[in-house]
Amino acid sequence: MEAGFLRVLLNPGRFFEARMQDEPSLKVPALIALVIGIIGAVSAVLAANLIIAMLPAEAQAFGVIGVIFAAVFGVIGGVLTWIAFGIVFYLISMIFKGKGSFKRTLEFTGYGFLPQVFGGIIGAFFTYLIISRITIPSAMSPEQMVEFSENLATMLVADPLAQISGIVGILFMIWSANIWIFGMKYARNLSTRDAALTVGIPVGLYILYTLTTLAGWL
Repeated sequence: MEAGFLRVLLNPGRFFEARMQDEPSLKVPALIALVIGIIGAVSAVLAANLIIAMLPAEAQAFGVIGVIFAAVFGVIGGVLTWIAFGIVFYLISMIFKGKGSFKRTLEFTGYGFLPQVFGGIIGAFFTYLIISRITIPSAMSPEQMVEFSENLATMLVADPLAQISGIVGILFMIWSANIWIFGMKYARNLSTRDAALTVGIPVGLYILYTLTTLAGWL
């Protein structure tokens, strides 16, 4: 398994070529998506705890429900993101007359998310550092709480660590894109050029959006 993961990361072309000899299987890709979801849930829980800390003491007990929802939606988000990318790649590849099952496309899309495991861990660590730098005033009035909440998003995004985290996330997305190009080439029987366009269009839009967001806070 470890050797297989290394081949996905370092030599995806040979990995996917070999995988084409076997029947499609979603077990490992689903596990990768689940791990990413769990990592995302950690970041979501950290953010939820920050919000709970703003609440009056008597209301913080109910905040546990919010933490649970944040964790659940974080896990679900990882799986839904995997499926969404698979659907997008499949639909775009149809423009280039791609041939191959959706299950195979979903499988290879899942393997391409492997770099996001490392990116997610780094992102969660940055989230922890960012949140730990925020000081929540004690004994806030309802008006002060509303004002602080309105400024919280700005404080989180404008933090230099958040911008560094965004750039690191882009680098890992580019790594995933490289894997996906080879994945779509074999899963959908595309030329390298068409596979690059299939992957490059949505990933390019994602990177452009991220850069635009980061630029807005520089």
